[in-house]
Amino acid sequence: MPRVSDAYRQARRDQITAATLRVIARSGLRGLTMAEIIGESGLSAGSVYSHFATKDELVERVAEHVIGQRADRLLADDQAPRPPLEVVRWWLAGLEEDAMPFGAVLQIWGEAASDPGIREVVQRRVAAIEAAFEVAADRWLEATGGDRGTATDTARAMLLVCQGYIVRAGALGPQDLDATIRAAGLL
Repeated sequence: MPRVSDAYRQARRDQITAATLRVIARSGLRGLTMAEIIGESGLSAGSVYSHFATKDELVERVAEHVIGQRADRLLADDQAPRPPLEVVRWWLAGLEEDAMPFGAVLQIWGEAASDPGIREVVQRRVAAIEAAFEVAADRWLEATGGDRGTATDTARAMLLVCQGYIVRAGALGPQDLDATIRAAGLL
């Protein structure tokens, strides 16, 4: 039997991840089943299970996909330091461009309140975002002569604005990103 390439395996994992995200957006996290994921992905059960043994692994992969890629891009950012609200705008605009189903994110966060496994995934991913924001804030503060000791608090504020936007968009529908950034600038 021919050996499959790493690129092929990654493409299948991405296909399953995208299917999982669509199912969560449509049916919610509590209604997420491996059978639904298999059907949505268009792959065989054996193929899906060869990449992900459990639903929790898939939820972790979805969270990693959604958050990890953007955090990595922010950390690798070689542009000039940007003001914190500009970074927040970039982050949220990117999530919108990626067609992030904010309702699914809310469901994952909600499940974290009662499911220790999901809570651990959410905690790790939120910590990754906050760390990336802290690096961006520190770059900005250094470039502008600001107090670099406030980078951690600045990152937390950036994260809170993002979370607020995601909650509003997930619960109330599409939001005006420009209005949100203007409002955050008033604080």
